[in-house]
Amino acid sequence: MVTQQTVLPARFRAAAAKDGDEVEIHRDDAGTVALFFLLATQWLRHPFTGHRTGLDYSKIRPTAELAGIAVTPDTFIGLRAMEDETLLTEAKAAR
Repeated sequence: MVTQQTVLPARFRAAAAKDGDEVEIHRDDAGTVALFFLLATQWLRHPFTGHRTGLDYSKIRPTAELAGIAVTPDTFIGLRAMEDETLLTEAKAAR
């Protein structure tokens, strides 16, 4: 069972506490956020630049099933939003 306490991996919780930043995640989004972090090693990358191009969608369902997270249309929409924001943030940082 995914709870708000287990959503962020320890290294992110420690970094947030160190920086004084707090992350609040609504319980309805906890599974989606946890799944996004679990997919951290499942990014597709451009073969020449190494930049991320998006998540490998074929890995979403098996990862979710192993973690006991239900994949719903809302879960997918949430993952897409976090994926888009990650790609936008990295593109801005690369400028």
